Amino acid sequence: MRLAAAAAFVLTASQAALTFAQSEPAQVTDTEIARYQSRAKEACVQAGLSRGDPKERVEAFCGCMLDTLTKSMSRSEWQQAYFYSMKEQSDDERRVVAPHLSQLDACRPK
Repeated sequence: MRLAAAAAFVLTASQAALTFAQSEPAQVTDTEIARYQSRAKEACVQAGLSRGDPKERVEAFCGCMLDTLTKSMSRSEWQQAYFYSMKEQSDDERRVVAPHLSQLDACRPK
């Protein structure tokens, strides 16, 4: 799978919530972070499957991607990514996640 396609997961990971009350990233809860991560993985899987990649490879890559980002990103960064996603500020969301994407090379199928 291409890293660029995997990186797009962040931008499609979630839709704006009907009741988004946070006024700053620090107010984002662990539950919201978990929901964001789950949606990110689902978006990654859907992107891979829609390109026709084998399901096993897609699921392995997307699982590795989320595990890698979870280890690499701080709670504060996850809060920011979620916050900017909900505010539909994709450039800011991308800025938070981008430094961690280089670590996804390890997830590429050999």
